[in-house]
Amino acid sequence: MKMNKLFPFLLIVIFGVLFCSGCSGEKKTAEFKVGVVAVTSGELFRKGNYIISAARYGADLQNKSGGLALAGQEFKVRLFPADSNGKPEIAAKVTRRLIEKDKVSAIVGAAGSKVALAVAKVCEEFKIPFITPVAGTNKLTSYKYSFRVSYTNTIQAEALARFAKNDLKLEDVGVLFASASPYSAELALFFREDYEKHGGRIVAFENYILGQRDFSKPIKRIIDSGAQILFLPGNTKTVQLQVVQARKYGFKGVLMGSDSWDPIELERNPLFKNSYYTDHWIPGLPIAGAQEFEKDYKKKNGVDPTELEALTFDAVMSLFAAAKIAGTTKPVPIHDALVDMPPFHGVTGTFDYNNNGDPDKDVIISTFRDGHIAVQDIIDLK
Repeated sequence: MKMNKLFPFLLIVIFGVLFCSGCSGEKKTAEFKVGVVAVTSGELFRKGNYIISAARYGADLQNKSGGLALAGQEFKVRLFPADSNGKPEIAAKVTRRLIEKDKVSAIVGAAGSKVALAVAKVCEEFKIPFITPVAGTNKLTSYKYSFRVSYTNTIQAEALARFAKNDLKLEDVGVLFASASPYSAELALFFREDYEKHGGRIVAFENYILGQRDFSKPIKRIIDSGAQILFLPGNTKTVQLQVVQARKYGFKGVLMGSDSWDPIELERNPLFKNSYYTDHWIPGLPIAGAQEFEKDYKKKNGVDPTELEALTFDAVMSLFAAAKIAGTTKPVPIHDALVDMPPFHGVTGTFDYNNNGDPDKDVIISTFRDGHIAVQDIIDLK
């Protein structure tokens, strides 16, 4: 009987507490949701970790400064990492999930060209801005909602051709590329076209299939051609195998690579001493804000930032700048702001995305010297 009498009283108390808590003035924090597509499994996991670490650093920096003030309301940045496994089909699947389930306003990441194209296709369907820090394929340019912080393969190939002709002063080049890779195949073709235009000679033009580990046949043909430069536009793991085999079979010339080379893995490998590759950023560049970024990033993460981390940082910070201009979390206005906003001053340089999403930037040619990374040349193609 006593419980029956107390029950209505308890209900009143419970509803009262709930009502008061709802009137306490506390509001649920508004969020600016950003998807981060990065490979965090398999042999390319290092690149994915670079992307996620840099995106998280940028988000934390923005949140500590008060978040994003959009139309008078404060938004905290929230990241939604997703593992692409380095495969286009998985990248497309997780991108769709980020958009439909997590309701992200934009997506950053996807370093590899094949993966980036898969993400771009889904983002185009849903009209979601996508910024890749480093995918170089020219095919990305055709997607209206896709942007990149790095230069295109066309720009990279032209810079390499000029460097090989003017700085190395060697005319005979052998090229070994992956025909099924948009990135590798584009770079090889564009480089051949540009190098021959500058008067150089491509004496061997060899392709291989993705996943191949024995390169003895194409390498022997390149050596027999008399090539003085070996151009390897492939990923770091593959390039390491190729160089070991090239030196084994007697290639004594110069190695030249692209921005797919991971300098952290290669800088202490004696086989790559005095080789050259295209770069976007290295510590110590005289760019406003770059040194502060280096010091603070190392303080918070315990390691020096890589070029991929610097490019990813510029990707997320330029996204935040566009969102502030748009004054909303809605994807389409943010896309429009990315296209129209004034040049962005990032740690990898000053750039704008133009109407096609491709920035105008100088190309850095780096080398491995005495076990360290050093800038060899800066190619201005403007």
